Amino acid sequence: MTFFDADEASRLVFNAPYREDRPIGFFREVTASRASDDAIADAGQGGGTITALMTTAFQEGIIDCAIVTGTSPGEPYSRGIVATSISEIAACAGSRYVGAHSLGALKEALERGFQRIGVVGVPCQVKSLRKMALYDLKHEDLQQRIRLVAGLFCNWAFTAREFAEFLGQEFGLSSVGKIHIPPPPANRLDVETDQGLREIPLDRLRPLIQAACGECTDMTSEFADLSVGMFEGRTGWNTLITRTEAGEQIVRVAVEKGNLRREDFPPGNLDHLMKASANKKRRRLDEA
Repeated sequence: MTFFDADEASRLVFNAPYREDRPIGFFREVTASRASDDAIADAGQGGGTITALMTTAFQEGIIDCAIVTGTSPGEPYSRGIVATSISEIAACAGSRYVGAHSLGALKEALERGFQRIGVVGVPCQVKSLRKMALYDLKHEDLQQRIRLVAGLFCNWAFTAREFAEFLGQEFGLSSVGKIHIPPPPANRLDVETDQGLREIPLDRLRPLIQAACGECTDMTSEFADLSVGMFEGRTGWNTLITRTEAGEQIVRVAVEKGNLRREDFPPGNLDHLMKASANKKRRRLDEA
């Protein structure tokens, strides 16, 4: 983790200084959401919201490529991918729970000349994007070329190599399907395998968490145009936070095109989200 000027980044994204008293950052609306297409929703980690939004952005010409995270055939580790088609975006649906160096694909996209880039990332990657855009050291016109930043909720991520080795030893990597971490108090990792669903206590996996995650105070990707996470207590749906005009626009278009469904977000769930995010900030400050 390197220095991040929250005030300058906040002025860039929201035209206002950073507010410490906002547990989930600046936002315009919080709703429940899911992809209208059941196949997309089922492939996604929660309700397929990110896939539906990035697909819409590509269909409408808002972006000409998407920086997403996936795994190529025969590769044990996830990595950044420059998706230039709807099928490539869909192939990267689902969460990885590992540090995947996804922004390496942004360098590739810039070098290939893409001018309207969408990026999906976890909070530390979103901050990196905003920091890059602020300084633009290579004069790549990043503030104009990065058109949409979709952030994911994240408490921590595993070290990719060690996590892959763990899964390989436990199940064999070829047998592992979707991976899911249920909300508290479950305290476990669920792994879909050829032999059925397997449960692993998170306490066995905590040594595999990246050290830098202990420095992070951002649970909801506060500097993104929109943020997406699980909807606790409602399987198959996401929590969707719209933060900027760009985020609001793509959500509106996705709903109009029939790609996304939205519903009201219960006040109790919003209170819980605020408290969970505030607790992450507090834990980091207490440990400092």
